[in-house]
Amino acid sequence: MLIGRAQAQFADLIDHPNAYDAFMERIIRLVDAPWDAWQVYPDEPDYRETQFGEHGLLSFRVDDNAELLIIFNILWAG
Repeated sequence: MLIGRAQAQFADLIDHPNAYDAFMERIIRLVDAPWDAWQVYPDEPDYRETQFGEHGLLSFRVDDNAELLIIFNILWAG
């Protein structure tokens, strides 16, 4: 699920096939292993970040109860 600015950031990725493909590949892997990402805050393990491609950073929150990844920031510096 994309929220806030991540919606517009995702729309920008669509214009960059390499970024879009790397993002989607990482999301597919995170669906099965959402904890395979860096913990952002020591006291809040649900908040995670992970790299995608060579120049991308994805910030999200894991909602185990709803079985969702809530993506709130997508950074592509490529």
